[in-house]
Amino acid sequence: MNEAIKQSLRQAQEMIRSGDLNGASEILEPLKQTYPELTDVAQLWCAMMMRAGRSGEVLPYAAKIFSLAESDLQKARWAQMMGTACFQSLDLETACHHYMTALNHLMALTKSGKVPADQKSRTVKESTENIFLSGRAEQLLWETCVALASNGIRAFPFAGTLLGIVRHGHLLAFDKDLDIAVWMENWDDCCALLEKMGWQRTPMSFNYRNYRDYVHSEIGITLDLCGLQLNKANRIIGGFSLPGYPDEYQRVSIFPKFDLIPKDTPYGTVWFPNPPETILTAFYGNWRTPNPYWDTVVSAVNLEKFTLLVRCFAYYRLIQRWLSGELVRAWSYAHQIALKDPDDVISLRSRQWLERALTRLNQAIPEWPSNRLQKRVYTRMVADLFHVGHVNFLREAKALGTHLTVFVVSDQRVQENKGKHPVMSQSERAAVVSACKYVDAVVTEGPLYATPAFMQQQGYDLYTFACSSEKERQEKYKLCAELPASMIKEIDYTDGISTTDLLTRITIQDRNVS
Repeated sequence: MNEAIKQSLRQAQEMIRSGDLNGASEILEPLKQTYPELTDVAQLWCAMMMRAGRSGEVLPYAAKIFSLAESDLQKARWAQMMGTACFQSLDLETACHHYMTALNHLMALTKSGKVPADQKSRTVKESTENIFLSGRAEQLLWETCVALASNGIRAFPFAGTLLGIVRHGHLLAFDKDLDIAVWMENWDDCCALLEKMGWQRTPMSFNYRNYRDYVHSEIGITLDLCGLQLNKANRIIGGFSLPGYPDEYQRVSIFPKFDLIPKDTPYGTVWFPNPPETILTAFYGNWRTPNPYWDTVVSAVNLEKFTLLVRCFAYYRLIQRWLSGELVRAWSYAHQIALKDPDDVISLRSRQWLERALTRLNQAIPEWPSNRLQKRVYTRMVADLFHVGHVNFLREAKALGTHLTVFVVSDQRVQENKGKHPVMSQSERAAVVSACKYVDAVVTEGPLYATPAFMQQQGYDLYTFACSSEKERQEKYKLCAELPASMIKEIDYTDGISTTDLLTRITIQDRNVS
């Protein structure tokens, strides 16, 4: 391929990226006529046609190039192209067939000891401002939600946007778009108002009834609008709805019922889910543990069913990552498919071959965070002169759930309760407790009383303690008197050891030495 053709292809590629499909066509159509079997020309022409919504014309041409391909890598690329053309035409069964062909060729490539080059590592990105770190994206989010609320539209932060706000107090730094949800009865009004506010609707492969993409005309940030609806079973339904298609062509996600309440922001009042944890737990499961490999479409815990539509999305993304040389990302998709469908043999085999490739390349196989329901335990303790009794208590406390947070009380509080200062300062005691393997988090500030509001706000499910006497038991139950019995658990006290006992031993030892 000479330099003139390369230059023409670069120009056409840039036109496709900018949306100038007519200009790209003027370059690519003559090249296709002259060099019909040149893979670089064919690949770019197919990409242009699918961007133009003419995927039906792609399939026969891609099939011809596939038949001419000699290597497993090229056959995988063109099988994926055929699968994607069928996917966009909503011939999902045929799309899956082509995707599985692509995966078989990728496994054969890996079996031969080869993997695609990591294209991502070769790409040098220009240094630009991260709009999510700068705060501009969050400002735009609140300004948009304020405007919608002012016009009687109950839209609110959703999905990854809600996750960042609740888990970190701000948007996720690595996010790529804003997510908001709205009730379907407000759908049309919401869409119309967004467009008046400068949000431009972007073309999508499928015309979903309850999902749209927008891009801001000035800032360029993307917004995903999700429509939710309360069904007769008192459950909230979201996902991707394709009217007129059977169940296997839908992506249905289910949420427990939640309320919306007004929330004040620096830009005005917006609607906000109450409690937001209802949405996050349904969506992510263990939402407090960051998962860099999460995929909203595929990974969601609350999918009603792993349908053919979702499977196509998952196969496409698995293959795309594998072809790009992003083996860890590819592994994560193969793993997620296997989690959703343990009988999916091709995803299981793909995961195994990817693990072999990662091992051969000395790359770590990622650990997928558990999505099982978390049970967070909270306790408060002095932990002065840390001893085996403390270890026993913390071991039992952690066994009550999946995550243990310990509030190490202040020196002043110890003085008020026991009439004397602890031997070790609060910072020293906190450091020792943090080193215990049963403890997940240590805090040094907290309320005197464990109230339902506090437990809910912090995401704690259980409050626990141990008592050395009846008097201490009465005092400790007063501190959690407002909690229901189901949220309280008393742990047996370890006899024969206490901080007071240790101080007595030290005193006796000093006397014996002197």
